[in-house]
Amino acid sequence: MRTFCCFLLLAVPLAAQHGRYDKESNHPAIGDPVQIAAGEKLYQRSCAGCHGPDGSGGRGPNLVVRPMWHPLSDEKIFSMIRDGIPGTVMPPTNLSDDESWQLVAFIHALIGPAAENPPPGDASAGEKIFWGKKANCSSCHTIRGKGGHLGPDLTNIGGMRPLAVIRESVLDPSEELYLLEKEAVTVKLKNGETIHGVARNRNNYSLQIIERDGGLHLLSMRDVAELEILERSAMPGDYGEKLSAEELENLFAFLSRQTLRGTAEASH
Repeated sequence: MRTFCCFLLLAVPLAAQHGRYDKESNHPAIGDPVQIAAGEKLYQRSCAGCHGPDGSGGRGPNLVVRPMWHPLSDEKIFSMIRDGIPGTVMPPTNLSDDESWQLVAFIHALIGPAAENPPPGDASAGEKIFWGKKANCSSCHTIRGKGGHLGPDLTNIGGMRPLAVIRESVLDPSEELYLLEKEAVTVKLKNGETIHGVARNRNNYSLQIIERDGGLHLLSMRDVAELEILERSAMPGDYGEKLSAEELENLFAFLSRQTLRGTAEASH
């Protein structure tokens, strides 16, 4: 079998960053753990060199975090794998139909919401990590009304985001400032008051800042004497050192099950 480079979604990425398709296939490979596992082997051998082992990109485009352009179907991914994309470096492939659908099944799982394909790990142990003092996630993040308000609400994080995005937001929260307009800021007002927090809805005329204790400030830029925007996320970037590999996998398993869709795997 010829090695190929999967420059997928270069010209027609999915409709939304949470991975829902315009039209999902009824092909039996989609959602089948055995077929997904077979597709992962094909992907790691032939696609990961360009798109990254987790789809985060490299020489080829990022398959997970995508601009909101045109919708796409599983059948379209199948066609691009088989026929390539004219005018790009992604060539056609000689994979069989079954192999191509295995690859589609894996890509579907890779870029779809994490709740649809929960990763390995102990979600119950991950829940203790989330609410515990070692990770201290709950001091900034809320799940179902419980927790802090400085960071995004994670009640539906597994139903909205692919696992690769969840991983990156934990391990490298400042990478490309994925959550734009949620940067850490320090504001000095003309009345002498200083406010530290996270920016919300920032523009040339007004600024909203939420503090660690949940306090919300609605400011007019006319009252701002100095605004410092940090070139990093307010979230600590040391979880890769703070938590063991097993603890991280358990935390990701817990977060992946946070969904409002009522799936059987959803954690309380």
